[in-house]
Amino acid sequence: EALAATGARVGPKYGWTDVARFSKLGIPAVNYGPGDPMLAHADDERCPVYQIHACADALASWLSKG
Repeated sequence: EALAATGARVGPKYGWTDVARFSKLGIPAVNYGPGDPMLAHADDERCPVYQIHACADALASWLSKG
């Protein structure tokens, strides 16, 4: 449902996030957000504003279904 609502694609997450802890506890969770993951936590980390707006719109669309 989330993929259909957001238009996102599944891909690997390089690095570690708290989603691993949730999974261990049996809590379904995903990482989702704007920006290029290869720039995350780099000296030149950045994200175009349009991607932030698109992410917010996609999440609002997904969360309003139900």
